[in-house]
Amino acid sequence: MKVEDFLKIVEEIEHSCLSVQQQEEMITKVADLSRFIRSYDPSIEIVSWMRYRVSIIRHTEADKGVIFCDHKDLFSANTSYSNASLANLKKLEQLEDLWLVVISSGGTNDLRSLKNMINDRSLDKICDKIFSLDFLQSQVQIIK
Repeated sequence: MKVEDFLKIVEEIEHSCLSVQQQEEMITKVADLSRFIRSYDPSIEIVSWMRYRVSIIRHTEADKGVIFCDHKDLFSANTSYSNASLANLKKLEQLEDLWLVVISSGGTNDLRSLKNMINDRSLDKICDKIFSLDFLQSQVQIIK
């Protein structure tokens, strides 16, 4: 995503009816999406970023849902989505795939813990692809 496009989206968010906290969450989500696209595959197109907690993208001519989650949130008991709600969203939006992108610090221990947590929560059963994104290093690792 070009800087101009990102700034246009930020302006759109700032002029929305969202609370300040919701605006911050949306700006973070768009920043994560932008960094992920740049790091993983710049040919990805954004279809919808504001409608759901899940961003909808087009990759290899198919719509896919992308969920961003901070690694700390994934390890807490209070994640904001369930496998059932994700399966329903995938069906409702006719998404070919559902991707989970965990924003992490990129350490080896983090990846091992991350894989264990994904298995424990059965996220690998609902998510077709799972990635770890080191935001600061702009590095994507494929977990699944």
